[in-house]
Amino acid sequence: MISPKISLVQMEINHGNIEANLTKIKSFIKTAKKKGTDIIVFPEDSLTGIVRGKPELVDHNGKYRSLFSILAKENKIDIVCSFIESEKGKWYNACCYFDQKGNLLGHYRKINLWHSEREYLAPGKELAVFNTRFGKVGLAICWDLSNPLLFRKMAKLGAKIIYVPSFWSDAGISSNKTESKNIDNLCHVRAFENECAIVYVNAAGTYLPNDHLTGHTQITIPIKGAIKKLAHNKEGMMLCVLPAAIIERAAKVYKIRRDILADET
Repeated sequence: MISPKISLVQMEINHGNIEANLTKIKSFIKTAKKKGTDIIVFPEDSLTGIVRGKPELVDHNGKYRSLFSILAKENKIDIVCSFIESEKGKWYNACCYFDQKGNLLGHYRKINLWHSEREYLAPGKELAVFNTRFGKVGLAICWDLSNPLLFRKMAKLGAKIIYVPSFWSDAGISSNKTESKNIDNLCHVRAFENECAIVYVNAAGTYLPNDHLTGHTQITIPIKGAIKKLAHNKEGMMLCVLPAAIIERAAKVYKIRRDILADET
């Protein structure tokens, strides 16, 4: 496993304004490239914002896939992104991993939908674990983080890094302080119990007047915990070198992954 340089973008999304969001995305990519970034990760729905009731914002013909593929190839950088796409009349919350040549290496559709998403999105059915030049990785989206079985299955398939684009907020029902603790704790536990790195990238700012994004974008690994974090919900980008050696060390110390692979259930 190689230690990649990862830029995590805690982006404030302009809902419904693709042009404004794309301009911001290109700017972040340009800055990340100057810093020697290997992989840049954007939040859930960063290009469009929430699409509920707005079919014109949904990717009906692969245009968003093509867009991010071109951005990855032009800038020679791996990109992890999320958007809503349609197939056979159903909408799905998708996450894609494009390599520096613009190839689509991984494609995942969110399995564990948030309650309000279930009113207009269909759940995915398949995991996404695949090889990259930095090792085997997996994909998840936001509320998936609450499901330990999903991450255990990816670990069993060999994922050492799991990317989690997110749009996690207080939903107007709890405090951001509570939700930030939930995010921190879930990232920590998922990393520990699967001996993997969790690259969690949340959106920033406010969605609705009483609905504040939680932020807390972070990279969390076993033994060390969160090695870098934006401990707020403001827009920002951070660069972090993922220490692959520590993940390998955790496998020798805890031996959880060994037990996972030995488990026939």
